[in-house]
Amino acid sequence: MKIYISGRITGLPLSEARQRFADAADLLNAIGFEAVNPLNNGLDDKATWKEHMVADIRMLLDCDAIYMMDNWLESRGASVEYDIANRLNMDVWFESTIRRENRAVLRIQNAIHEVTGLRLNQYATKSRKRDCFYARMLFVYHCRRLKMTLTQIAKHVHRDHSSMLHFLRKYDDDFNYNPQFRELAEKLNQILNP
Repeated sequence: MKIYISGRITGLPLSEARQRFADAADLLNAIGFEAVNPLNNGLDDKATWKEHMVADIRMLLDCDAIYMMDNWLESRGASVEYDIANRLNMDVWFESTIRRENRAVLRIQNAIHEVTGLRLNQYATKSRKRDCFYARMLFVYHCRRLKMTLTQIAKHVHRDHSSMLHFLRKYDDDFNYNPQFRELAEKLNQILNP
């Protein structure tokens, strides 16, 4: 899923704005999204605000969602981008919510990587390989244990609601009757619950 980063640029020192947007992109990429940074729109820093907005809106229109940094209300451009995203029924994510929810999600992702060697962007694909399936099932199970909604979990692994239910039902069967899966699940449990 491509997600456009929106926030205040005008009025901030350019180095500070660049760092904030780069940090947001790093977080979103680590979660498994493809972050789109408007500071990489190909225009020179001396281009007008209007020229930047036109380029940024083009980038936004190529995305599936928008990520609103906490300072977005202080930005006329971010307000325009938010309005466009809402009118196009794009998913809107807010920085404070993402950071709060994803501390635990990142911990689960890192533990799965340690156990399986796979990163989220590898097992959030449509791959039917056994290792990817196991990693997805582990991810869904542990996110659900954190009381995340199925919709929230589905956004991370790019699946629908019924797939989330399938993973949750299958987890217990595989844990009880599949020694290979049980070994992975037990290692993961040891990391997450020492």
